[in-house]
Amino acid sequence: MELNELNLSEEQLGLVQKFVQSETDKVRTDYSLKLKTANDELAKFKPVEKSDKEQELELKEKALLQKEQELANIEHSYQVANKLSEKGLPKEFAKYLNLGDDADKTLDEVSTLLNGIILNQSNKPASHTKQQAVNKSQFKEMSYAERMNLLSTNPELYKQLSK
Repeated sequence: MELNELNLSEEQLGLVQKFVQSETDKVRTDYSLKLKTANDELAKFKPVEKSDKEQELELKEKALLQKEQELANIEHSYQVANKLSEKGLPKEFAKYLNLGDDADKTLDEVSTLLNGIILNQSNKPASHTKQQAVNKSQFKEMSYAERMNLLSTNPELYKQLSK
């Protein structure tokens, strides 16, 4: 509906238009105030741009933390190596072991396991073949059973002597 359809006088029409303008100004002012408040609140939560010095400081801090972690790892590997040597195991195993919080218990288990393996395999005699010094005349004097034994134990010597 338009204002012209109401059959108002010029004076009344002017007053209505001023009233409408006044009300729209109030709404616009209220809206602008709320928008400004919301933008101010939003600005509080936005990250602040860091200066070059702050960025440099953060990079140095990260590098320092990385160095500290490396030193802690090296110290831990030295401690593990010392504990391994205390248990009678080679220190070189330290770089292959990744031990958790309970390093002593884990090292005890590894020590028991490795010492058991080393002990089980250290006392086994190696099977050596006898080198028999037999010459041609001794070969001729051998019985058939002795020759067969020589053939099974040292076939190369048997071939040389049987020619």
